[in-house]
Amino acid sequence: MGNTLDNPITDKESHTYESAATGLLAGATGMQGWRLEMEDAHVAIDISDAPGHMFLAVFDGHAGAGAAKYAAREIIGHLKATEEWTRYCAGGFTDPHLLGEAMASAFVNLDQYMRAHQETTNGQDSSGCTSVTAVITPTHIVCANAGDSRCVMGTAGTTKELSFDHKPYNQTEKDRIEKAGGFVQWNRVDGDLAVSRALGDFGYKNQTLEPKHQKISPHPDIEVHERTPQDDVLILACDGLWDVMSSTEAVNTVREIYRSGESNSLLIAEEMIDLALEKGSKDNISAVIVKLPGAQIGTGEGVAGRRRARQSAHRPDSYPNSPEGKSAYVPGPVESVNEDST
Repeated sequence: MGNTLDNPITDKESHTYESAATGLLAGATGMQGWRLEMEDAHVAIDISDAPGHMFLAVFDGHAGAGAAKYAAREIIGHLKATEEWTRYCAGGFTDPHLLGEAMASAFVNLDQYMRAHQETTNGQDSSGCTSVTAVITPTHIVCANAGDSRCVMGTAGTTKELSFDHKPYNQTEKDRIEKAGGFVQWNRVDGDLAVSRALGDFGYKNQTLEPKHQKISPHPDIEVHERTPQDDVLILACDGLWDVMSSTEAVNTVREIYRSGESNSLLIAEEMIDLALEKGSKDNISAVIVKLPGAQIGTGEGVAGRRRARQSAHRPDSYPNSPEGKSAYVPGPVESVNEDST
């Protein structure tokens, strides 16, 4: 039935990453869902030679998985190869704005190398991907974003967005697209692509233009947050989550899960993508969750209890908003997952 499956694939690509450098626990997971292919990739890792630095990313692919997988594999190398990163390290890792410049350069350089890589595929890979990344340092969180994946956090009881969606109909994006010789129709670039910044998508990129001026630009926006003891959660996710949850709803849902007694970031990440599917998301769904020191953990069964309650309430009727009323989605197993990997 077109570009969706008869039933969603709910198996998860998950792993827990406990940062030896920062003492933080990240949970990263992805689900194919209703889509014919899993085109997302995610990263959660310490940055070697940078004390107390954790790198996180979600890459949401389109027109294939190649760009997302390539970006996930190569992004750290490109970050560490930038001149700005060398200066950041030499300066004692103290300038978050210089770190942001390094992240922006890494996006642009990665895009150039991705072009050369795709040229070796003889036209078999023309994919692109949105890219949202964050580096948690001992003092700051620095986010680089190109596309409509999103990074948000909870702090001091509020929600703070560390990225802003790049949609073709946003005036700044639309102006750039038109200056590059493109147009916006049906809220899409040239009537086709629904995002205005991405890695790859070289059919939309003119090599005579600077990266910032392309119809589809790889150049990210940078946001810097100074860490506080009131920071409680960081969420990076693709639009498969944000299509059905606002930033505030997502942060408050994680806080609700905290209050239910859950502190395992991987279980929380899995719960979030399960909830997105339950709310009607038709896309691949990927999320990285980091529990920050301000999290207030309550008592209870946590995610296991929430899953058990949903299974008890489940009725064998149609899944909400499922294509043509296909069979209902049943949440994942009640049992706790292994802390190392699944």
